[in-house]
Amino acid sequence: MLSEKEIEKFIREYLVNKGWITTNLPRTIGEHGVDITAWHPKWRKIYLVEVKGEGKNPRTQMQIKHSAFYNVLGQILSRMDKEGNSPNRARYYAIGIPKKWESTFKNKILKMKYGWRLLKLKVFLVSNNGKVEEKVYSHFLRK
Repeated sequence: MLSEKEIEKFIREYLVNKGWITTNLPRTIGEHGVDITAWHPKWRKIYLVEVKGEGKNPRTQMQIKHSAFYNVLGQILSRMDKEGNSPNRARYYAIGIPKKWESTFKNKILKMKYGWRLLKLKVFLVSNNGKVEEKVYSHFLRK
């Protein structure tokens, strides 16, 4: 099971390896704000990433996975300005989740296609071994 801190750590490492500079430290418990903020000096873009992880209790995994979908959307929406992920803006909004949640999130996204197209969120999928896959929003609209 991947905790939120582990997922955040793997995404931070992935971004740094791609030339991004993380501009905020991992948050402490109860601290407000986006989980990961990163800057790419060459592209002059900012990444704002909200992360969700699995809980420790295996019996509550299903509940956590389903509620995490709506929690992470609410958190990232509250950080967006009026143009969000518009190509002419200098930022990308993204979420980071365990890879094993991909199909559940995809099923939920397929029920809100129009909204998902408006958000244009990028998604980081993190495997148990720490491998990170970066997916564009349209990946989740394919059947």
